[in-house]
Amino acid sequence: MTNKIIVVLTFLILLPSLSSPQEKRAYTLDEILNLGLNNNPWLLAKVQEVEAKKAAFQASKRLANPALELNIGEGKSHDSTIKRDTEGISLSQPLENPLKRHYRVQMFENDWEASEHLFRFLRLETTYEIKKLFYQLLLLKNKEELAQKNLDSLEETYQLTLKRVQLGETRELEAIKLFVETLKAKNELNKTRTESELARENLNKFLGNVLPSDFSLLGQLEYRPHSLDEQSLLSKALVSHPLIKGKEKDLEFAESQLKYVKWQRLPDFELSGFIQEELEGKNKGIGLSLEIPLWNFKSKEIAQAESLLEKQSQELRALRMEIATEVKSRLNEQRLSEQILALYHEGLLKQAEESLKISEQSYKQGEISLIDYLDSQRTYYSIIKDYQDSLYAWITNKSALEKAIGEEIK
Repeated sequence: MTNKIIVVLTFLILLPSLSSPQEKRAYTLDEILNLGLNNNPWLLAKVQEVEAKKAAFQASKRLANPALELNIGEGKSHDSTIKRDTEGISLSQPLENPLKRHYRVQMFENDWEASEHLFRFLRLETTYEIKKLFYQLLLLKNKEELAQKNLDSLEETYQLTLKRVQLGETRELEAIKLFVETLKAKNELNKTRTESELARENLNKFLGNVLPSDFSLLGQLEYRPHSLDEQSLLSKALVSHPLIKGKEKDLEFAESQLKYVKWQRLPDFELSGFIQEELEGKNKGIGLSLEIPLWNFKSKEIAQAESLLEKQSQELRALRMEIATEVKSRLNEQRLSEQILALYHEGLLKQAEESLKISEQSYKQGEISLIDYLDSQRTYYSIIKDYQDSLYAWITNKSALEKAIGEEIK
């Protein structure tokens, strides 16, 4: 009885590890995205950069450290009749101009916020790349199944033709032609499998190599048309796109820097308190010092800050035009893909399938030649492959449009 209890407890302890994601064999798109966004090394590196700039912003709000000065010496009168040890202590605290401090802190805050928006854009790019690789693997899976189906059909026809040759019903040349077509089909299948393996490796590397080597994917290439309004998409992109938000923060940084440099023309103060044990007695008090802007009036720094401000303003303007063009281009590609897919769904796929069935039956019954049958078969598989490519183009164009506008299309 005790042994049974131990076995049950051991199973319960090991159960979470047995169902861990690392040992799962099939992954949905959402699971792949989650793994990628949490394990992609470029994203992890960017997180550290954002954290470093956040820490710099928090540190910028702290006051400068005070300075403590100690001195020990010996005092002697001019006639050398009086000698006495002397000592002193002073404590000084720099006091930054409040307005200059405000703009300095604001610069660090803008820099931190800009890096956060760039991190959001990197997540968008990573999401797009993962989706594209995921859909590519689904496409190659479909092509592999299609190639296998084509090979099986050719091998079946080849065996039938061999029997006909043996019975003297057809020429041996037809069997040779079919054998060559079978070899071509095997090469196509092997080529697709090789491409699939390379795509699997690329996806796994993009996820930080967290997937097992024998992982598989759950999902299919689906066509779900969306009603997309160009002006609505442009409005979203130009307001909330991470690159634009980040560049706006760069512009705010340049504005804060210009104001910070201008306020540097007014000096900071340094408040100090001291106690001095001197030859004639004790001296104590407080002091106030400041730098006199006599030789350097920050003309160079102001000119550089003004140039940076103008540069950031023009870059923001150019970025808005670039993103607007990207959204329009991706939307046009999406609409073109929908038009192409509509042709297939309106009857082309059905017609191709029916034509193949008729040609297969006709050849088996000897009503058409081998050349006509092979032409019909090539046409069918060409149409199906073109349809799969068009489906892949549509779904990847959708992902590219989402990256262009800065958010997912639902």
